[in-house]
Amino acid sequence: MDNAIRKPYAALIGFYPNDRGELIRAIEKSFLDQRFGPGRLPEPLSRKGECCVIGGVAPHAGYSYSGPCAAHLYLELAETTPRPETVVILGTNHTGYGGFFTTTTRFKKWATPLGDVPVDIEFIEALMDKSSRIVDEYLAHLEEHSVEVELPFLQYVYGDEFSLVPITVKDATPSMARDVARAIHDTARELGRRIVLIASSDFTHHGYMYGYVVFTENVAENVAKLDLSIIEHILRLDTEGFYKRLTETGATVCGYGAIATLMEYAKLVGGVEAQLLRYYNSAQLTGEEDIAVGYAAIAFRKQG
Repeated sequence: MDNAIRKPYAALIGFYPNDRGELIRAIEKSFLDQRFGPGRLPEPLSRKGECCVIGGVAPHAGYSYSGPCAAHLYLELAETTPRPETVVILGTNHTGYGGFFTTTTRFKKWATPLGDVPVDIEFIEALMDKSSRIVDEYLAHLEEHSVEVELPFLQYVYGDEFSLVPITVKDATPSMARDVARAIHDTARELGRRIVLIASSDFTHHGYMYGYVVFTENVAENVAKLDLSIIEHILRLDTEGFYKRLTETGATVCGYGAIATLMEYAKLVGGVEAQLLRYYNSAQLTGEEDIAVGYAAIAFRKQG
């Protein structure tokens, strides 16, 4: 076993197919989904020059649930944004290992059934020099799916010719988000890297299994209203309002720290507008309201 290669854990536990052909079909099915997806495959750089996506929010559930939603962001990237040199993925920390922001230099490549993605070790080391909030702990990434599930979509639209900076985020405050956003922004500038920043997050997790039940009727509709009231703050890049709304509602948005970091990064880039490309929740997808998990694709575009 090559310890320098991070194996596709999420594929092994069923988030997406562990076979190359089946995976490509699953990704294309997500794009072609007429109800929840874009309804078409991306046309590479078909809108070149209109704008550039500097980052975005994408969900990280199993592809059969959130794949069509994620496809909206990756279609936008494929059609408007030349392949970045490095993609920084801010995932949710579900395992609890590591610190508030946790990366890893242990793995030199991350494997998926579509190939191996190299890790930008130079970027990671420079990033940790700029912010003591970012720690290096591979255990936070061994059995974490939130970074990994974004990779096959990125490989589908960009091939393997980009590098990865994986970071998991947990319980980050607005000041932590600002600090890490500044470190990412300054590192990219100093190294001359063209980057895209992805915040991998689902939205409200509603149901007894999540310990969060506030609606007993019209659950799908009410969870959607709740999530959209949170997303309003994201679209305005209103980090403080975003945190305030989460506190008011107790909404279980797992990657809120990752999203806040992306918002703060967008402010540093300047001239960035956020647009909600697609929202739905699992109850709207399945018709079963005992569980409802929200999914959103949000593009952060710099005009011109």
